[in-house]
Amino acid sequence: MNLVKIIFLSAAFIASAPALTGQDTLKITLNDALNYAEKNSTALQNANTDIEISKQLVNQVTAAGLPQVGVNAGFLQYTQIPGNWVKNFFPSPGAPDYVFLQFQQPIGSNATLSMNQLIYSGTFLLGLKAAREVMNVSRTMAAKTKQDVALNVSKAYLMSLTLQKNMALLNGNIALLEKSLNDVKALNKEGFAENLDVQRLEFSLTNLKVQKEKLLLGMSASLNILKIQMGMPVQNPIALTDDLETLDKTIPAGNETFDVKNRMEYQLLNQTLSISFLEEKRYKVGKFPTLVGFLQHQQTTQRPAFNFFESNLTPNNNWVPSTAFGLNLSMTLFDGLKSKAAIAEVKLRRNKTMNDLKTFQNAANMEYENALKTYQTQLEMVAVQKQNVQLASNIYASTVFKYKEGVGSALELLQAETDLKTGQTNYLNALYDLVMAKIDLKKALGQEILKP
Repeated sequence: MNLVKIIFLSAAFIASAPALTGQDTLKITLNDALNYAEKNSTALQNANTDIEISKQLVNQVTAAGLPQVGVNAGFLQYTQIPGNWVKNFFPSPGAPDYVFLQFQQPIGSNATLSMNQLIYSGTFLLGLKAAREVMNVSRTMAAKTKQDVALNVSKAYLMSLTLQKNMALLNGNIALLEKSLNDVKALNKEGFAENLDVQRLEFSLTNLKVQKEKLLLGMSASLNILKIQMGMPVQNPIALTDDLETLDKTIPAGNETFDVKNRMEYQLLNQTLSISFLEEKRYKVGKFPTLVGFLQHQQTTQRPAFNFFESNLTPNNNWVPSTAFGLNLSMTLFDGLKSKAAIAEVKLRRNKTMNDLKTFQNAANMEYENALKTYQTQLEMVAVQKQNVQLASNIYASTVFKYKEGVGSALELLQAETDLKTGQTNYLNALYDLVMAKIDLKKALGQEILKP
């Protein structure tokens, strides 16, 4: 749905929104609007948050390669001490052949301090590279979001500015028609003009005033759409200080040579391919050995009673230390062809990405060619419409003079006024289309709308 439709669909909502009073009107240029959006757009804030999230992902993956230190402590008390039946090696008359012996103390406790250090893991190293590549993707996405926000803000600003300019033209036409109506009324009183001439002018004036009311509603809606794109509360009053002629000179034409590598979409697809190759390698090196070193210190004790807070105990109550270090080597010999299927899946998805890349290259070239042709056409249209405005102004001035001299009709005067209004509107629309064509061309080139 284009911006004009959005404006008039949202007009009813905007008209019913309560207006705040007592706030100073913020006067902004297009550059001011872009700077404000860069700081306040929620889309940009979320994109920057995604960068921070990806940084934390890198930190999480990196943490797996750093020493892992843990502590463990336990306590148990037997309510029924386990034991074993053993053969009685010292039989005596009346003694049983087997006796039940309990070697376990009723109270036990242990505390363990351990440290593991990953020495080698191909999966870890590639996972770290992939996490960093994901962070690069987040940065590229943020840059693309910035371009998208700038594009939306610029188009919303231009629409509001065009409606504002149309309002100025409409007010001028109303003033002009009111003056003509007063002149015709005066001539009618003197008998030099017909009542029909007066009625025609009155009818045209009423139509212009109705258009003005509609335009006022559209202006209010378009300004609120601009505020939403900027991330500004819709209650804040703003006034646009740029004009289309100034923006036409401010925004560079963008006639540089097209290079698809400058497009963020192309960069994102290439980064997706890079991640795909890393993912394939990760599955391949997953079959390689993983080597982990460990260091462990443990203290254990077995006691006949809960006497941990007593002193002067016998040696059998002491804590018994033990320390050990070593290496653990693990390797998958056969995973049921799981990694083979995973690698095949990665390659298939990569083929899809490569097809998407080819499609985008073709589409981006077409977008640039169309944008360039549109820009060149709009340049010619602006020149033509500018000449038409000058011609319409000259015709109107001549028609007014003839009418005052009594050799022209009110119908001719009304037609001249209509032609002048149409010419001015057409020139304004052509200028709007030219600036929009510049913006679309810069988008196709992958450039910023306003260079710093």
